[in-house]
Amino acid sequence: MIKGIIGGFLGIVIGFLVIVLLIYLFIRSIMNKFGFGNKTLTSLYKETKEAEALEKTRHKQVSGMTKMLLPEIQRDFNDFNEKEIYLLVEKSLRAIFLALENKDISYVNDDEFNLIKEKIQDQIIDLQDNNITYKYDDIVFHKHAIKSYKRQKDVATIEISTSLEYYYNKRKDNKDISQDDVKRQTRYTTQLVYIIDNTKTGFDINILGLHCPNCGSPITSLQQTHCNYCKGVTNIQIASLLKCWKIINYKEDY
Repeated sequence: MIKGIIGGFLGIVIGFLVIVLLIYLFIRSIMNKFGFGNKTLTSLYKETKEAEALEKTRHKQVSGMTKMLLPEIQRDFNDFNEKEIYLLVEKSLRAIFLALENKDISYVNDDEFNLIKEKIQDQIIDLQDNNITYKYDDIVFHKHAIKSYKRQKDVATIEISTSLEYYYNKRKDNKDISQDDVKRQTRYTTQLVYIIDNTKTGFDINILGLHCPNCGSPITSLQQTHCNYCKGVTNIQIASLLKCWKIINYKEDY
């Protein structure tokens, strides 16, 4: 009786071990198939973690159609300089980061920001209302590419994809809620506009996102000097919008 119980128990154990062995051999065969035959699960786990750490430090790739679009842009703008437009993007993003860090719109008070200043001001107000602080340290730009280009009569828009890195910290109520222990590798898309002739109104002015600085009502014409709603001065310096590239939007591409 006892021998029968012991024999049955041993049979179960042996059967279990056989199943484990078969599973192990199956996993090994799969690993061999994909070139992992000499590696243990521990070493694979370690390599996976190392790969994840490496991914955090690897520069983001930028996608675009620079080679295709650049000749078209240069036909429309004989003085277009690719390097200068990339430097403008870098300068603009640095200024925007400083404005958000310090919650101070004065960092983007130059004329080149007058089409995006309202958006940044709204972001600053939101940060202040929610007691949130951003911090961008040791910013380094890597690559740029032209993503798109459109010309609508006398207004042209261009989108630039940019890869960059920085140390990032986000705090709420003086407590860290997001902090990178290594440099964040990221991408931004920046949109710029070029107004060739403000006397032509056959384009969609809404792409400029212009609003009255007094009441926030939309500005429907570049010739509009006073708000149609509150009658206040719109304070748009038309001359500063002409014949130069202006940033009108930016976003981080996760």
